[in-house]
Amino acid sequence: MRFLTPSFRLGLVRAAVLVALVAPARSNAQDPAAATKPAAPLPFNPATYVPQVILPLLHTPQVQAELGIEGAKLGQLEQLFATVDGDWWRARNLPPAEQRAAITKVEKMVKTWLTGALAREKLLRLADLERRAQGGRVLLREDVAEVVGLEPAQSEKILDAARATESAAAALGRVFQTGGGQGDLEKAALLAARERELKLPGELLSEEQQKEWRRLVGAPFDTVTLDRIYPMAPELAPSDTWINAKPLSLAALRGKVVILHFYAFECVNCQRNLPVYTEWHRAFADKGVVVIGVQTPETEAEKDPGKVIAAAKEAAIDYPVVFDGDSATWKAWGNTMWPTVYVIDQQGYLRVWWQGELNWQGAKGDEVIRTAVEKLLAGKADAEPAAAQRSPAPATR
Repeated sequence: MRFLTPSFRLGLVRAAVLVALVAPARSNAQDPAAATKPAAPLPFNPATYVPQVILPLLHTPQVQAELGIEGAKLGQLEQLFATVDGDWWRARNLPPAEQRAAITKVEKMVKTWLTGALAREKLLRLADLERRAQGGRVLLREDVAEVVGLEPAQSEKILDAARATESAAAALGRVFQTGGGQGDLEKAALLAARERELKLPGELLSEEQQKEWRRLVGAPFDTVTLDRIYPMAPELAPSDTWINAKPLSLAALRGKVVILHFYAFECVNCQRNLPVYTEWHRAFADKGVVVIGVQTPETEAEKDPGKVIAAAKEAAIDYPVVFDGDSATWKAWGNTMWPTVYVIDQQGYLRVWWQGELNWQGAKGDEVIRTAVEKLLAGKADAEPAAAQRSPAPATR
């Protein structure tokens, strides 16, 4: 079997309350121990339920404009992203406590740059936006709770609501982990828990407390509908074997939308996705879209470049494929499942991804990817919340 990832928390969710993103939890066939290694529990600290949103915020053009990051400064920031985003992206596979520590480390590096690059009023504005984007859970921060005058009983109710949401997210993750269908009941429970979190501060806080909270989040700014909240895509590792193309790099493909998919030619679920990739290539190739396959091996046969080339020919693959024989690209991406599909925008940022078979048990992964590509080509915002971009499809031989 070819499987996936521990729970994935990236930061920003398109709701006023920003909670953990749900992903299937599968064992990585390359690391059997990953299936049994227990996740390190979060320390009992209410602040650990507060989303880490600095990185997602800073990756959005809207926040960059709000902070006056443009021209040479924007170039410097993007150079920094190119250095640290890989660590941020790969942190999604870590147990929660380790993940939080890894993201904190990246945040500190970015904040150090910001301190030297931005005026004090811009740094204060970023702090406002951070508190705003953290939604109701910002009240679990000691500094915020003190300013708002939050009572212990109020804090406990907010913490209980956060725990309920996390519990509902974990239940949905377990459904995905066992391949137990689409998890409709669990999704409904998660949505209900999130809705409860949204409403709770308004019900709990006094008028004076709400006034202080509004002051802490500063002038109005819509953090809910922000797009481009994910890292820059990691670069492709060098390879001596390319099929249907000379060696390509994502840096050289800036200005185009890239659909990147990881596969292995003996993987049944990968085989079922292949015709869809070919369809995308033929539909979008003349519209500024490049489809690239990354063949990362698991079996001995898949480690043979000659067999990889023969399998690609047999499958009538006519778009570029790179042989990732040493799994260097797989590791750089922190990839965990065959197959996985990513959409990279014209500026080199990750926008949408789908793990597993695109149309497993009625899933509509092909539509999710196509819609995202079409919106990028039209210059519109990314459409789909990340939590809707993963299939619970099992990957079997």
